[in-house]
Amino acid sequence: MNRPYEALAGLDHLPWPELNQRWLAQRFTVLARRLAPDDAAPEPDGTASWTAPQPASWPASFEPAHARLVRLFGLSPFEAELLLLAAGAEIDSTLQAALAALQGTAGGPGVNVAVALARLPGAHWDALSPLAPLRHWQLLRVVGDAALAQAQLRIDERVLHHVTGVAAHEPRLQGVAQLRATHDAAPPAGDGARATAAAIADALAGDGRPLVLLQLPPQAAAQRAARALVSAALQQLPLHALWVDSGALEPDARALAEQALLLDREAALSGAAVVLAAPPQPGHDEREAGAAVVRLLGALRSPVVLIGPLAPAELASLPERRAWRFALPPTPAPAARAPALRRALQQFRVDADTLDQALDGLPAGDDDAQARALWQRLRDASRGGLDALAQRIDSAATLADLVLPAAALDTLAGIAAQLRHRAQVHEDWGFARPGARGLGLAALFAGDSGTGKTFAAEAIANEAGLDLYRVDLALTVSKYIGETEKNLRRLFDAAESSGAVLLFDEADALFGKRSDVKDSHDRYANIEVAYLLQRMEAYRGLAILTTNLKSALDRAFLRRLRFVVNFPFPDEAAREALWRRQFPPQAPLAGDIDWRALAKLHLTGGHIRAVALNGAFRAAADGGAIAQRHLIDAARAEYLKLERSFGAAAGSGGLT
Repeated sequence: MNRPYEALAGLDHLPWPELNQRWLAQRFTVLARRLAPDDAAPEPDGTASWTAPQPASWPASFEPAHARLVRLFGLSPFEAELLLLAAGAEIDSTLQAALAALQGTAGGPGVNVAVALARLPGAHWDALSPLAPLRHWQLLRVVGDAALAQAQLRIDERVLHHVTGVAAHEPRLQGVAQLRATHDAAPPAGDGARATAAAIADALAGDGRPLVLLQLPPQAAAQRAARALVSAALQQLPLHALWVDSGALEPDARALAEQALLLDREAALSGAAVVLAAPPQPGHDEREAGAAVVRLLGALRSPVVLIGPLAPAELASLPERRAWRFALPPTPAPAARAPALRRALQQFRVDADTLDQALDGLPAGDDDAQARALWQRLRDASRGGLDALAQRIDSAATLADLVLPAAALDTLAGIAAQLRHRAQVHEDWGFARPGARGLGLAALFAGDSGTGKTFAAEAIANEAGLDLYRVDLALTVSKYIGETEKNLRRLFDAAESSGAVLLFDEADALFGKRSDVKDSHDRYANIEVAYLLQRMEAYRGLAILTTNLKSALDRAFLRRLRFVVNFPFPDEAAREALWRRQFPPQAPLAGDIDWRALAKLHLTGGHIRAVALNGAFRAAADGGAIAQRHLIDAARAEYLKLERSFGAAAGSGGLT
C-alpha cells in the first residue's frame, strides 16, 4: 500500500511531496487550456485526461494523492476530473481566472455545475447525485441556494489537503478520533501475543467489513498490552490506527451517522483501521455510550477493532459484519508451544475463556502431544452453530486409501498441501496483502455417484485435522428471493470460526448453465450462484462442490474455481484394487475369493464398498468366513437395487 506522504525516489531524486506538486501543476495547466474559449469541445472519446500517461522519468511507483483518492472512492473519470478542477479552483490562480471568465463572475472560488457538465469529458449528471461518491463522501459540497444546474461546487478542506499532499486531520473529528502511526510499533512480548497479532491481521485483511473483538482480562496493564497488540497487527497489513473515543460519540442517530461517515472517510484517506474501546457497562452514561458503539459498528464500513466486551445480542444485531473474537494470552506461552499456538490461532477463532480453557491443563507429554491436544480442543470449541446448519462427517480416511488415476491423486495432494500451508503462504510470506483476491480454496469434484468424491473430501479434511461438513443445497436454496443468500451467509459466517472443509454435495441444480435472463427468477438464480462463488473465493478454508454431470456446468463458473478434479468410473484394474481394500485385517476371508472375477463387475467404489459390507453380514449370519458366494449374492442384490441385469455381468466374469 502506498502511503500518501511517503517519500519516493524519482524525477531528479525529488521527494514525493514535490513530485505531487509538479503533477498537480501539470494537471491544472491542462484544465486551464480546456476551459479556454479556443478549447471549448471536450475530447471526443470521453476519456478524462487525468489518466494520461505520466512522464517516463517519473518513478513507476509514484501515485499522486489525487489518483489514490480516485482509487479509494471508486470515482469515474468525470468525477475525478471534476474533483481536480474543484481543487484547482481553490489554489491555482490561472484556473480561477479561467473559471471566472466562463462563469461570468469574479466572485469566490468554486466550479459552476453547468460549466463542468459542458466542458469536462465524459460528463454524466448522476455524478452529482447525493448518493454518488462525490457528495456521499463529502468530497465536494454544493454551496448557495441556486438550482443544482447553476450551483457552485467546492472541495472539502480535508480532501483538498489530501490532494495537495498536506498532512491533516478532519477538524470535525477533533476530540473524537486520533490517528496513530503503527510503522514503528514495537512487537508485543511473548510468542503467544505475536501469534494473536498475526491472527488479528489475518482477520482484518478479509472481505466483508471485518470486526475484531479483542477481549481483555481485568488487569489495568491489559489496556497497554492491547494497544501494543493492535499496533503490531495493523503494522503487518500495513494500516495505521484511528483511535476513537467511545465517550465522544453522538447519542443522536443522525449525528452519529455523520460521525461514522467522517470516520470511514478519514480511515480511507489515512490508510487506517478504526479502533475503539467499548465502555464499561454499569452506569447510565456507559450504557448510552455502549449503545452508540453498537450503532457505530453497524454504520462503519472500515475494518474495526473493538477492545472490550460486546454482548451476544449486540453482536447479533450486526449481521452485516463478519466478526472474530480474540483474547490476550493470559500467560506467555512456553517457547516450545508457541509455534503450535500460532498455528492454532491462525486456524481457529475462539474467545478469551475458550483459549484459557484450552491452554489450561494440557496433558503431560511431549510437545507434539500437547500441540495435538491444543488443536483438538480449539477445533471442538470453534464449531459454534455450524452443526445446526450442516452435517458433520467424521472419517479416518487418508489420501493413501484412494484408488484414482495419478493426475487426480496429484491434484488432491496439492489441495491438501495448500490447506495445510495456507497460513504460511498467505500471512508469513505476504500473499494475503490488502486487496489480494481469490485466496480461498474452491474446488470442484466431478464424477459419477460412488466414484470417491465424498471420500476424497473426507481424506483431505482428516489429514488437515479439520472438520468436514456436508451442505444440503436442496435445503439451502430457497424459492424466496434473497433467502438463499441469507442461508449461505449464515453458513459461511459460522464456518469462519473453524475454517472447516465445506462440501456442497450434488451442486448441479444450483450450478446449471446460465440461460438468458427471461424473468426475475432467472436473474436471482444467477445472483445466488454468483454469491456462492464469491463466498467460496473469500472463504479462508476449503469449499468443495460435487457434481455428477460436469458438462451441465457453465464454463464461466469453472474458471473461478481453483481446482477441478475428475473422478472417472474405475477400470478393471482399479476395481480389483478397490475390492482388495474393502476388508479390514481382522475380517475373516475364505480362500475361494476371486478378486479378478469380482473386478469384472461394473461397479464404482461406493457400490463395491456396499457389496463388501453386505457380503460380510451374510457371512456373519452363516457363522463362517466371508466367501465368494456371500459377495456374489450381495452383488446380485446391488445390481437389483441399481435396476441393472446381473446375469450378463456375472457371466462375463465367471460368477454364475
